[in-house]
Amino acid sequence: MKTRLLAITAFTVFFALAASSPAWAHFVWITVAKDSAGQPQAQVHFSELAEPDSANLLDKVAAVQVWTRTDSGQPKTLKLAKQITDEIGSWVAPIDAGTFAVSGSIKYGVLDRRGMTFLLWYHAKHLDAGAADFKALARDERLTFDLVPHAGAKSFELEALFDGKPAAGSEVVVLDPEGNESTSKTNAEGRLSLPSSKPGLYSIRAKWTIEKSGTEDGKAYPQVVHYSTLALRVPEKSREPAAQASVAQPSAAELLNRAREGRVIWSGFPGFEADLTLYAEGRQQQGRVVVAADGGVTLTGFKLKDDQPIVTALRSLVGHRLGSGESDDRVSFADEQTDHPLGRLIKLDYDSAMASTYRLKDDVIREVNRQMDGGRFTISVFDVNRSAEGKYLPGYYTVNFWNKDGSLRSSTSVRETWVRVGQYDLPATHVSVAAGKDEHKNVSMKFSNHKLLK
Repeated sequence: MKTRLLAITAFTVFFALAASSPAWAHFVWITVAKDSAGQPQAQVHFSELAEPDSANLLDKVAAVQVWTRTDSGQPKTLKLAKQITDEIGSWVAPIDAGTFAVSGSIKYGVLDRRGMTFLLWYHAKHLDAGAADFKALARDERLTFDLVPHAGAKSFELEALFDGKPAAGSEVVVLDPEGNESTSKTNAEGRLSLPSSKPGLYSIRAKWTIEKSGTEDGKAYPQVVHYSTLALRVPEKSREPAAQASVAQPSAAELLNRAREGRVIWSGFPGFEADLTLYAEGRQQQGRVVVAADGGVTLTGFKLKDDQPIVTALRSLVGHRLGSGESDDRVSFADEQTDHPLGRLIKLDYDSAMASTYRLKDDVIREVNRQMDGGRFTISVFDVNRSAEGKYLPGYYTVNFWNKDGSLRSSTSVRETWVRVGQYDLPATHVSVAAGKDEHKNVSMKFSNHKLLK
């Protein structure tokens, strides 16, 4: 999986974070994706689903033990490091090409929740159902509580095992690649059928509680709670020859990668500083902004009730221009429509959590659609700026948020311009107008006297 934070506008992450509600539960998940250099890596997330979450949560699971597996040979323990982009992070480690199974476990500690005290364990596993040795890799005996998938002719069956024995009555929650969630319990044999076998990434978790008392770090507990997660990747089935696209038509992956390659990226960026005229919180102020080579942002000279929204927006802007080297091969056309004014609709087959889709036209990403906790949002791009090399930057776009019931929550219009300094196209102006229930906000930024850092 590649990063979900597509660099379509400087304020995408800012808007998404502002509209999201607090996380309701977090679990340890393991996925496999490519790094910025295109090399495979294992990723450990502390999140609601099998995807990255707030970097502030990573230290809570710093003690997690992770290992790769093959159908022959001993498991290989991984050394993890933090990877953070736009305040979203994971623990990561490089893995060998062709690795299809990664597992991990952590004793989280003693917790008190709703008057209950318990020792909490997390167990996690990533599996690729397209592996030739998938059957041999499905069970990891090192996991005390394990979710074991079994491939059938048309679907999968899940088996929950605790200490190698069926966990009958275990509650299992499944989120399929299209964002559909289902909850059920295992039968007397500890088994249940997967609701679907659609291609993409499944986020599956199960809970098992045992009455066992003890003491951990000086804290007594009467029971132990185990959570097991499974990030199961189901590959797309081979197409019938009659359904194959014409050789003259580019694939969905080719269109998306061309659009990504067409963006302005700051290669070898040294950082910059500039004077900043800022209108926010109902008044205009003068100050200074310094942007470091790694994307860090420092504001000076401003008096704001809360400067975090401005800092977050600037970090997002810089992070998108730095690029991540992402590319996608697990995408497909979402429909057959070819005459939409914003272009072809493409979905990310691996992104079950946010059900991301993009519209592409003239090698430009014109629309981003994503689901999130509490609703969904759409970014529509009507105009872009072009660099001297013909690459594109955000120009004029709108961001709309909807509630779960389909009602419009807020709408924001944004206009941005850029200025060439040396070999870099740096931000020149940003103006946004946001409207929602009982609110109307304006934010304006004007950058001047840009200076590249040494």
